[in-house]
Amino acid sequence: MNDGENTAVSVEDFLVPVEETQDTTDTTEAVTDDAPLSEEALEPEASEEVEPTEEEVADEEAEADEPEVEAVPAPNSWSKEDAKVWGQLPPEAQAVVARREQERDRFVREAGRKAAETKTQVENQAREILAQQAEDHSIALQVYAQQFQPQAPDQRLLYTGNPDDVLTYQRQDAAYRAAASQQQQLQQAIAQAQQQARAAREQVSAEDIRVETERLQEQLPDWFDPSAGPKLKAELQSIGAELGYPAELMAQAGATDIIALNKAREWKVKAEKLDRIMSKQMAQVRAAKGKPPQMSRPGAPGGKGVAAMRSQADRDAAIQSFGQTRSGEAAAALLLTRTR
Repeated sequence: MNDGENTAVSVEDFLVPVEETQDTTDTTEAVTDDAPLSEEALEPEASEEVEPTEEEVADEEAEADEPEVEAVPAPNSWSKEDAKVWGQLPPEAQAVVARREQERDRFVREAGRKAAETKTQVENQAREILAQQAEDHSIALQVYAQQFQPQAPDQRLLYTGNPDDVLTYQRQDAAYRAAASQQQQLQQAIAQAQQQARAAREQVSAEDIRVETERLQEQLPDWFDPSAGPKLKAELQSIGAELGYPAELMAQAGATDIIALNKAREWKVKAEKLDRIMSKQMAQVRAAKGKPPQMSRPGAPGGKGVAAMRSQADRDAAIQSFGQTRSGEAAAALLLTRTR
């Protein structure tokens, strides 16, 4: 009995009373309803905002101001299949590839032009050698032909009545006919050699003209333009006349001379424009100062005389430089001294 009672007491001690459990639940609900958590407690802690640096702001502004790159058409040398891939490239990549393709095309054209010019030069040198050989051969034949001038037979031998004289006449006549035939062959050979030399030289000249024409078409296409060509030719003839080129020499001008004269024309236009700008600026400076021009002192050389001496010295130096170099820079400098 005592053991059973002790066991019951022990079990009750471990049991939790129902009333106490309910009170605890109510208390928890009461706490939850009566004291709700604040919004700051419920929201997660906000991370600290990091202000962008000046460099990042500048980069963003630059990206915003940067214009959009437009799409570039595919190079003409690309096939239709390659053109489809070209459309998938971004505009920046298209621009880079197109630029590189243009540079490659220019390099190939320049290399091809130089190779063609080198080939033409070698061929012309060979033609010149052949022409010189033909001319030398013609001269040698002429010297040889002079040594074999045919001598006509003496017709008086036919009237002496001596049979031996008649025989001598016949021998002289045969020798004359043989020498005349040989002389005729030599003259034909001389004419043929001279014709070969002329043909070789004409071919050299034709090749030079072709190369010069191609060079002009590439570097100065306006020269062949029906509308711009006559005006350009008139301007270059005027510049050539100022530089001392006679009209007959201008008619024989090659591509090198024409390109040099055109470069001198461009420099002259720029120099005259710069002179106008400088004159206008100097006029504004003098007007701002409002001072009369400085007079020369008595006994001192006049300003105009000194300027004329300097201009003449500059002109002489420009003439000497142009005569030595024949460059476009020297031509432009000479033109400027004549316009001042």
